[in-house]
Amino acid sequence: MAETLSSTLEDYLGAILALQQQRRFARVRDISASLGVAKSAVTAALQTLSAKGLVHYQPYEPVTLTPKGERCAKEIALRHEVVRDFLENILGMRRQKAESIACQMEHAIDGPALNRFVCFLAFVGTRPGKGKTWLNEFKRFVAKGAGGQTCRKCIGEYLQNTRCTIDAKQT
Repeated sequence: MAETLSSTLEDYLGAILALQQQRRFARVRDISASLGVAKSAVTAALQTLSAKGLVHYQPYEPVTLTPKGERCAKEIALRHEVVRDFLENILGMRRQKAESIACQMEHAIDGPALNRFVCFLAFVGTRPGKGKTWLNEFKRFVAKGAGGQTCRKCIGEYLQNTRCTIDAKQT
């Protein structure tokens, strides 16, 4: 996205997109209720988004996304869905927890990183036998540990091995 937006403004775009998909427009009170913020905060955000050419906003009128705003909002929604899918379906997190973390991560992940997530999900999803086997083994590993080891011990071993590999490459 060419336009750099704060995570808060991205949240406003997402809320407006969702409301617009439900009823073709959003109102300040609906955005306020959706995000759990004061109407005055919504008004200030809408003024900023309007100045950036992302929303059509006039006081006391319905709010809609501009074509540019809709593209931005859909990109944000895509980032959220990809991250949530990865957390839930690959890492095996409960949906509510994956949703909560995805809400935070969606603001930090850039296009190239998102593409890697999508490629990884496609890689696992297009391997009917091997992908499912590999994923099931990972889920067992998370549930039971590696040969009785705790995750903390596995993490320590991983970091030690990674440092050795990095040190070897630097010499």
